[in-house]
Amino acid sequence: MFWGLKLFFHQKIYKPQVTNILLTNFFGFGDDMTLHEQLDKCRNHVLNREYGEAMEICDEILKNDLNNPAALGYKAQCLYLLEKNTQALTLLNNALILYPDNYHYLCTKAEVMMDEEEYDRALECFDRIFEIGVEDETLLSFIKMDYSICLRLKEDDLIEREKYVDAWKCYNLRLNFESSSMKPSEALKRFKKYVANKTVKNKSRRYCVKISSDGAKPELMEFLLKNGFKCDDESGLLFLIDVVDKNFSAISADSVGDNPIISESKFLDKVNYYPRNRIRYRELHDPNGNLVYEGYTLDYAPYGFGKAYFADGSLYREGIFDIKGIVQGKEYYPSGQIRFEGEWSLTRGYGPNAPYDGNAYSENGKLIYSGKFKIKRGGVGWPMIQEPKGFPHEQKERPKIDYY
Repeated sequence: MFWGLKLFFHQKIYKPQVTNILLTNFFGFGDDMTLHEQLDKCRNHVLNREYGEAMEICDEILKNDLNNPAALGYKAQCLYLLEKNTQALTLLNNALILYPDNYHYLCTKAEVMMDEEEYDRALECFDRIFEIGVEDETLLSFIKMDYSICLRLKEDDLIEREKYVDAWKCYNLRLNFESSSMKPSEALKRFKKYVANKTVKNKSRRYCVKISSDGAKPELMEFLLKNGFKCDDESGLLFLIDVVDKNFSAISADSVGDNPIISESKFLDKVNYYPRNRIRYRELHDPNGNLVYEGYTLDYAPYGFGKAYFADGSLYREGIFDIKGIVQGKEYYPSGQIRFEGEWSLTRGYGPNAPYDGNAYSENGKLIYSGKFKIKRGGVGWPMIQEPKGFPHEQKERPKIDYY
């Protein structure tokens, strides 16, 4: 694809003028007026996300010009956008045999490789692109941006596989590419902090909490009741707290099993009641004055326990919010019917958090899925739900909220 177009689509910040320049410059049209008109139609279909129609034009061109470079490139990109990565990669590899210096093919191949989480192969494509050289400055800026994204995604992948030395090398490569003036000591400090944040395991929905002092119990009870928790039994000093169903109850030590027991202060930290000197309980409103969120915030963005609302005032989400949206809790349809309950995963790269583990419901209240979701990340890290099929990542009517 013309580098960066998919990024525009994913981020919902589509910029027709810039994208049109990229599309127009893609491969070039040549001198044939008929071919020019066909490729112009093809470009418009791609802009309108009509990939099937664009591929039909490509096939028509290829009947008369078996290896037309523009038609091959458009078709490969459409296959990729239709999530037919195997077919796209086969076509790209064959096209690169004929046109080994065509950096547009390499751009698309890099994005396919990122989509498949084959980051080393994607980086090979980028290296080849830089070796060939790109004259169009606008296109080159997008390539450089996505190269940095690829390095970041590779870092995350290496950290997840506990290959920290390789991750550190990748981190330094990205800093050098971005011409960072950061001192080595500061770079190492930031890298360690980044690793620490990335290696935190998925948050539990249930916590075994031991009260550490006489004064701590009233503080914890006040916090839980303020945030809508219901209690079955307040006696004792050991509690099981469910942050999704929002209930808590005293339990005995022999029912804890292998679950870790934490203090009430550690619990508050784990549910984002931290840093405490910067957390404030606020109401947030949209430009029209509608209440969109009430709860804990960090720098005027949802962070911690809270509730989000549709424009009509009905409940949208309730639970624990983090830097990219909700991480634990429940989401509702505008009708009030629950849509999802469970955990969301923090998204690497672009895009908001995605449902990770829980129950998904249809608008009529039918349970359509239970368990861990199958998530596929796009070339820039954008999460796409593969299972359950047909369950949109987010609702169209959702309120616009700026997250931290």
